[in-house]
Amino acid sequence: MSKYDGLNPRTELEQTITADLKKAFEKRGFEVKHNGTKDSQATGGLSDIEVWNGQVHFNIEVTKSIKSSADREFLAIIDHLSETKYDNIGKKCFIIYISPETHYRMINAIRDFNTNKKDEKDQKIIPVCFSTFELFVNKLIQSHKDLYTKSQILSLFDEYKNFVDDERVLKIFYTKLFSDDEKLGKEVAIREEEKHQSTIESLIRDLLRLEDNLREELGITHIDAIRNIIFLVFTKLYEEKREFEGKENRFRPESFKRFQEYVGEEKTKKAIEKLFNEIKKDKELESAKVFTQYDVLAEKLDDDFVMNFLIKPFEKYIFYTTKIDGLGAAYEVLGMRTGKDVKAGQFFTPENVVRFMVKLAELDANDLVLDPACGTGRFLIYSMEDMISKVKGRNIDDKIEEIKKKQLFGADYDVNVAKLSKMNMYIHGDGKTNIRDSDGLLIYDFDNKVDVILTNPPLGDQSYQKTSYDADFKLKRMDVIPKKDATQEKINEYNKRLEDTKNKLKEAKDTQNFKLAKKTYATIKFCERKLTELSTQKHEYEVTGKQMKGGALFIGASKHYLKNVRDSSSPLEWRGGKLLIILDEGILNTEEYREIRELIKKYFYIKAIISLSRDTFVPVSDTTTKTSILYAIKKEDSDAAQQEPIFFAHAEKVGIDTRSKICANHLFNSGNDVLSKYFEFKNKVLASYYGLNFSKEKFMKQSFKGGVIDA
Repeated sequence: MSKYDGLNPRTELEQTITADLKKAFEKRGFEVKHNGTKDSQATGGLSDIEVWNGQVHFNIEVTKSIKSSADREFLAIIDHLSETKYDNIGKKCFIIYISPETHYRMINAIRDFNTNKKDEKDQKIIPVCFSTFELFVNKLIQSHKDLYTKSQILSLFDEYKNFVDDERVLKIFYTKLFSDDEKLGKEVAIREEEKHQSTIESLIRDLLRLEDNLREELGITHIDAIRNIIFLVFTKLYEEKREFEGKENRFRPESFKRFQEYVGEEKTKKAIEKLFNEIKKDKELESAKVFTQYDVLAEKLDDDFVMNFLIKPFEKYIFYTTKIDGLGAAYEVLGMRTGKDVKAGQFFTPENVVRFMVKLAELDANDLVLDPACGTGRFLIYSMEDMISKVKGRNIDDKIEEIKKKQLFGADYDVNVAKLSKMNMYIHGDGKTNIRDSDGLLIYDFDNKVDVILTNPPLGDQSYQKTSYDADFKLKRMDVIPKKDATQEKINEYNKRLEDTKNKLKEAKDTQNFKLAKKTYATIKFCERKLTELSTQKHEYEVTGKQMKGGALFIGASKHYLKNVRDSSSPLEWRGGKLLIILDEGILNTEEYREIRELIKKYFYIKAIISLSRDTFVPVSDTTTKTSILYAIKKEDSDAAQQEPIFFAHAEKVGIDTRSKICANHLFNSGNDVLSKYFEFKNKVLASYYGLNFSKEKFMKQSFKGGVIDA
């Protein structure tokens, strides 16, 4: 609640804001004028307040109108800007539009206007809600005039492409002007997360409603309805990306009508089909083989349906430049409505868990990152952002392009999910050509090439008796698959038979049963001959059982994919490729998977095990499977024993509760969290070396202390 919310719009609001602007701007060399009186608001022909100096002119437009009633304000404020620019040709002119909260239609109108002015160095509008404006003006009032200069304030308008909602605008103010304010940073993060969660809840409801309408209005099946939703959501994403690049977004009410007229589909109402087909022909999408000839919109789908049930109702959502995974949400609807096995980790991993694992991995800008069970691509998207943020030095653009095109790889055996991942990677900035619709256990060409694996494979049981898994895969490559030594079993059988027969021979001799003795003697010779033959043969093995937990199988594959040496300059136990994987805890603590744990210890140095609450995956997949994050580094020498201690932690809360509401985040960002404790632990481990040798005694003197994370 801002102090401006309770003010009378006619007699107090503009007057109070003017007084605040005077305190903030006049000491910085600006003049401030209210175009009303002390008892009345500004007249209709002028902007409400003006702030200017010799180089810059701000029109301050103030309203208490909310939601759709604010629509009528827009034409007036751009008229004011046009007049201001005409009267101040040599100045940069801008608008600050202040309201209790900015309605999405006003946001969209402002974005359209700003995009149309993309080639101008000024004439942009920034929408600011009351609470953000109060923060902004108070910071300026309370600071020395040399802080928050004109150029810093003008830099806010450079971010016009990201004016998508009040929360994002607040974040822009924070990052551009007030990034040293840690308390504000936490508040910004909380508000952004709250907005994100409420938007996701609303989006899922609207997607379910859209799916109902597709079936009821057009009479198509559940699966076809979801396919069409995915195609339409991607169309919206694609057009938002176009808009961000300075082109027209053709998936908005007025622009879609213009496109319909342009392609001559006013009567036949098939402009949506032409738009989708045009998008499919995008050269980048074609090169990545995102779409096939069979990816078509439903024949019954027409422009009126798309306008009434998608374009208009979904105009309030912005997917591009926000954290909203529109494609992932569409696939979640598929799971909810068709009963598809949308298990935790098969398609979704909670965002905070993904971000935590990426931070834990400490990626380098040169790493090759693989997710062999990539789902909709979240690990790859966040890895790409993290790696790009670390690019420094010369040729930054070339290096960023290399990361996108050559350093991020994913695979998923579900063709439709792989398609979603390609779409997501395209929208988030390339990498799409490196997504394979193939079994992540069979990508042999990655052997000993991968620096980091970040993945959340299917938690449930997965068959290892598929026809695509040949004998070499099951018997030689995958150590994790249970198998028996068929030759040894035969040896054991003949040894037992030999022993039993020798006992019978002794009995026959004792009873002088020469007939039995002769028979048993022949059997003894037969067994001895067979044992001699078997002793010279190569042992043959046979696979036992049919399935095991997916995480165990992917550990077996990761052993091959990861490099033996990723960084030769690191301490011995940190040199190999990194594996960060979410596992069903049954792998880590049941007798059934004891041999898997031995295999992990044989081939990996275990760095950390972070146990997650049973509630972690409920918001995204409605499962209470108990899971843990395993962080391990591949050994160069499988006989080498681990010397370093292992970091253990439990995160009861991960930022989102079972009702998809904001809660504490024990993983990171609280100061007293798992991530900060892990890095404290790691630093003390690394400080406990004498040359290449780890000293347990030295580590104990470091006095690392565990504890309880504050709720």
